[in-house]
Amino acid sequence: MNKYCVNDFKFQTEEVSRNKKTNNSGVYIQGDVDGTSQTIEYYGVIQKIIEVRYSGWRKKNIVLFRYEWFEPSHRGTKVDQQHNIIEVKHTRKSKSYDPFIIAQNAKQVYYAPYPLRRDKADWWVVIKSKSVGRIEIDNVLDVAYQNNVEIVQQQVDVELKTTLQHPQHILEEVSDDEILNVEEEIFKNEENESFDDE
Repeated sequence: MNKYCVNDFKFQTEEVSRNKKTNNSGVYIQGDVDGTSQTIEYYGVIQKIIEVRYSGWRKKNIVLFRYEWFEPSHRGTKVDQQHNIIEVKHTRKSKSYDPFIIAQNAKQVYYAPYPLRRDKADWWVVIKSKSVGRIEIDNVLDVAYQNNVEIVQQQVDVELKTTLQHPQHILEEVSDDEILNVEEEIFKNEENESFDDE
């Protein structure tokens, strides 16, 4: 195959991506150094996409990517921790023979050259792609941005209750007719004020 979609990435071989505006042949994978707990990232370019089918088993197949890896040592890969920039020397290939990985383990990158620096002509900057259809959240806050609405409502009710009380705590009942009469008087006063203004 020359194209394959996995992990929400669309991968293509280097030959297919060569003359296109978008390049989907870059890949990286994390591995360990000689069985130690120290991790290292390997960067490369897809040469071939191979599907292996096992005979005698129904629907048993696996997709492998064949890569040409860049040198993972400091001579072929540089990491600038301060600016979070990773560079690979595209002219320096890995000498160890380990060309295949399972497609489900691959993550996509693309490589950007330095256009104006002749001293960096052999170096590419690694830019990690984000998968399509997924939103990555780096910083998750456990703190709520606003208070619970019920608590706010209770606070407002308590404040109104204390400010609307009679200073001598005298309670009086008011009928609906008295409330309507007060509203009519307020409405008449507003009309008279607007008439005076004219």
